[in-house]
Amino acid sequence: MFLLAMPSLVLAAPMPGTSSSQLISEKPGQFFHPKGFRMDGGGTAWVQSEAPKTIPSLVTIYKSPMQTGGGQQPALTVRVDNLKRQQNLKAYVKRWMQDYTRFGFDVLTAKSIKINEQSAFLLDIVSRETKKQLRQVLFMKEKTAVILTCRDGKDSFSKTVQDCNSIIKTFQWTDPTAQ
Repeated sequence: MFLLAMPSLVLAAPMPGTSSSQLISEKPGQFFHPKGFRMDGGGTAWVQSEAPKTIPSLVTIYKSPMQTGGGQQPALTVRVDNLKRQQNLKAYVKRWMQDYTRFGFDVLTAKSIKINEQSAFLLDIVSRETKKQLRQVLFMKEKTAVILTCRDGKDSFSKTVQDCNSIIKTFQWTDPTAQ
């Protein structure tokens, strides 16, 4: 009987959920949301952390382990918007895209894209005032919009966006009842 139990002991961690646990070590930064999507660190060194409780729509954050010019820490935030009614992705984006210029942003790119055969919308914007650059990728399913926002200083954004894209490419709608 002891020999049958031994393989499970080999895989066990001293404490469940610690770095030596199989649960954690297989896919660092893996994130599942009850609204039916998942994503992970995309093979980057970025670290997933909890979102601040003061912003309920923000569900998780991925942070770069390195600071870039000006002491900024690049980050990718994941926000969930629960919509009152189902709507078209382009219409949802168009509704608030005009606000960017009012808030001091220039829109560099705005286009529909596909990620893992899933429709998405990509926005690249830059702040005229703070010289921060953002990439937003929006996904929508039924009454749920998910907004992934990558941010860094304009001077270092071309490097940062590569890691953000690796993380964004892991986004996948799932069946929430299957988890």
